[in-house]
Amino acid sequence: MKPKHLIILICIAVVLGIIYMAQQGKRKDAAGTAGSRELVPADFSSDNLAAVKLERGGKTVTLKQTGNGWAVEERYGYPADTAKLRELFVKLCDARIAQTLSLIPTQLEELSLTPEKATVMTLTDKNVKLLQRFVFGSEHGNRPDSAAPYGMGGGSGRYLQLADGRNVVVPERFSEVDASLTDWLNRDFFQVSDLKRAELRRNGKSEWVLTFKDGKPVLSGGIPADKELDETKASALKSAYSWIRFSDVADPKAAPGTTGMDKAPELLLTDGDDLVYTVRPGAGADDNYFLRVSVAWKGEAKRTAPAGEKPEDKKRLDAEFAQTVKERQEKAAKLDKALSPWTYQVEKSVFDASAGTRDGFLKAKAKTEAPPATDPK
Repeated sequence: MKPKHLIILICIAVVLGIIYMAQQGKRKDAAGTAGSRELVPADFSSDNLAAVKLERGGKTVTLKQTGNGWAVEERYGYPADTAKLRELFVKLCDARIAQTLSLIPTQLEELSLTPEKATVMTLTDKNVKLLQRFVFGSEHGNRPDSAAPYGMGGGSGRYLQLADGRNVVVPERFSEVDASLTDWLNRDFFQVSDLKRAELRRNGKSEWVLTFKDGKPVLSGGIPADKELDETKASALKSAYSWIRFSDVADPKAAPGTTGMDKAPELLLTDGDDLVYTVRPGAGADDNYFLRVSVAWKGEAKRTAPAGEKPEDKKRLDAEFAQTVKERQEKAAKLDKALSPWTYQVEKSVFDASAGTRDGFLKAKAKTEAPPATDPK
């Protein structure tokens, strides 16, 4: 091979080497860029997470990990909505950055990424060490004609500022961070879906008893001749507790005189499984009234076998009965443990249906018109 040809081959090899190195560098850059698209680092673990704090406009929601699960600190440690929290973290882990933005101060304000307008979420461990921090700005519109001013066009998403200072846009709204304080409360409550008996007691004395037989209400005691049971009022009581909701919880340390529990009557609601809900409706104003509830099972603990029952049938039916009793007792104990320590706020309609007098269930009988007189013939 001539020296000239050798030099040409060497030059070609050098050029190819330079091209190869450049391509490898681009691949590394691309890989690094792809990795940075994650909001939460791949090595982040929630095992050390002890608290989540959301701050916006001077209002704070703090969710803390306790021995009994997640709780809302600003609501006296009431259980938090873990499903909502889980959904938020799934979105954070799955979301990817659509675009990194270079923004000037006026643009930060426009996109609600300033301290005055943003929602700031911080994640800390048990030693209050910062694990992650996210600043949530304004959302994208989801209509093509309401295109966002920076990035993503008119797609649905949200502007964020990350802990490293990057301003990004993400195709996810993260609506959970906009939830109000009370929206973070666990909404599990109680329902009396098969009410068979209701009794109101004041100062230990029974005022009225209402039973439901085949769905039809019956008021115990005599009813004046010119009165009759107002089934609408009876149905209102039944409906109030078949789908009851609470709006907030009160301070467990509040004085009974503040919540009206010092003078509250007792409404005993018995369902078809013999669970007895002792409801105490207290004081209130506007559309918020205080209410406490405890739960106990008060059914027959032993089965009475009919005459002539076969021994093998008795053994099987006794075992089934005992299992049913156990399940109902456990259900009552679980509900009582969750509900009885708290004072809830409910709608006025629940209070009105709970604390009425016996006369409130009565209405005047409709007058029946006498048949027209006939002419004698």
